[in-house]
Order: sequence, then C-alpha cells, then structure tokens
Amino acid sequence: MITTDGHWQAHLDNPHLAPRETEYCLGLLSGKTDKIIAREQGVEPGTVSNRIKNVHYKLKTANRAHLVAELIRLKIVTLNVSPLVMMLLAVFVVNSVPIVVNDNPDKPRQVRIVQRTGRRPEYLPLDNNAKGDELCMKTQLYIS
Repeated sequence: MITTDGHWQAHLDNPHLAPRETEYCLGLLSGKTDKIIAREQGVEPGTVSNRIKNVHYKLKTANRAHLVAELIRLKIVTLNVSPLVMMLLAVFVVNSVPIVVNDNPDKPRQVRIVQRTGRRPEYLPLDNNAKGDELCMKTQLYIS
C-alpha cells in the first residue's frame, strides 16, 4: 500500500517500520512539525514524538536529518515526480557537469599559491619611530 504527502510517497508495507510510523515519517519529510502531524492523524503530539523516537531506534539514526537519509536509502519513501520532470532534471544534471580531460596523467596539476605580501592590517606600529619588533594590536578608545 502506498500513501502520498506533497512530493513524497511512502510504502506502508515495508519490512522496517509499522504503517503508523511510516505515516509519521512521511509527514516529517514534508516539513511538518510533530504538532501538525498529530493534528492530521488525530493523536497527541507526544505520540508522534514517541513513534519517531522508536523509528530512530529501529533504523539506528542519531537525528532527524539522518533519519530522512535512511528512509530514502532503504526506499521506504520515494520522491513522487512525473517521469517528464525526472527526465528534464536528468538532462539538466548531465549537461551541467563539466567534463575534465587529463591528457597526460604524469603531468602534475597546476596549483596556484597566493602569498600575503604585507602585514595584517590590524597590526600597526606604536608610533612613527617604532622598530619592526614593537608592534601592537590596533585598539579604539571610546570617550563619553
């Protein structure tokens, strides 16, 4: 059985999570808070929070971002886009990747080294007669 929420669709009959846990995770992927998910499902916000904690334990995730990544990796949730949009996205990605050709692998890569030429601007001499060793940090005095 498949359910959708926004651009995401979830497979409720997956071997990893209970159907309710999958529904709550689907709401999480759609950017909803525990309170909004609870209102839509007709339960208390604490119930949603506890179920999501159970999902963290089952999938061995540390935080919600990691949870979302695992849900996608395990194919519990998938992006619900039309094939035409997916094809256009693939064409865009393929054409935007630069092609790097290394004609001679023995030739080292060219590296540009930038070197600072002067002193840092926050270091100023104490006075015009000061030697190079007698530097101090620039300070500002505010007199009220």
